[in-house]
This record gives sequence, C-alpha cells and structure tokens, in this order.
Amino acid sequence: MFEVFIRDLEFYAYHGVSAEERTVGHRYLVSCWVQVSGSADSTDDVADTVDYGALAGILQAVLLGAPCLTVERLGALCCDAVLDAFALASSVKVSVSKIAPPMPYIAKEAGGVVERKRAGP
Repeated sequence: MFEVFIRDLEFYAYHGVSAEERTVGHRYLVSCWVQVSGSADSTDDVADTVDYGALAGILQAVLLGAPCLTVERLGALCCDAVLDAFALASSVKVSVSKIAPPMPYIAKEAGGVVERKRAGP
C-alpha cells in the first residue's frame, strides 16, 4: 500500500453560508491524500495506482459543481467522488480551505478536513 497526494490545488468557486459568497465566489485550496491498494510501486504501471492528473480533474469537477454551504460538505463530496472513481483507493482524506476567509479576524485560510474509508467486505 502507498499514498498518492495532491497539495494546494487552487480554485475559484461559489460556496458558502451567505448568499453573497455563493454569488461573488471565493478562492479555495484543496489537498487530497489517497491510500492506494495498488502495485505501481513494483510494476511501474500507472494502471496500478491512482493517477494524480485524473484525481485533480475529479476534485475540480466537484468544486466547480453545485454550491455547498460548508467546506465539510464539499470535502465529503470530494471524498465520495474519489472513492467512486478509483477502485484501488482504500481511503481518502480531503482538506478544503478558503483563502482569506470572510470573517472579522485575519487568517490566511480556514477550512475543514474530511476522511472516508472504503467499506470492507
């Protein structure tokens, strides 16, 4: 088993609790770690792993899809999409954060992390 990851994919998307956030949009950073039950570490074959280019496309499709109110829901949708797309993925963890979130405090980013594991036999 090994892990494939993407760190800090940046997107502009339309999620948030307020109607204004869902209208104006915001910059997001997304990172994803996938535990892979594959053999690419010995076969050197991309068919035996999770292709991180395809992984980025799946994350992008979710982030640019239907608006969510919370980053937790957005992370869960990303996790579910990754597990649906890659049979070799045994678990996935996704971090979603807003860059310079709209709040009365100064923060570079704020967000949440969601993890999902494939159901066992």
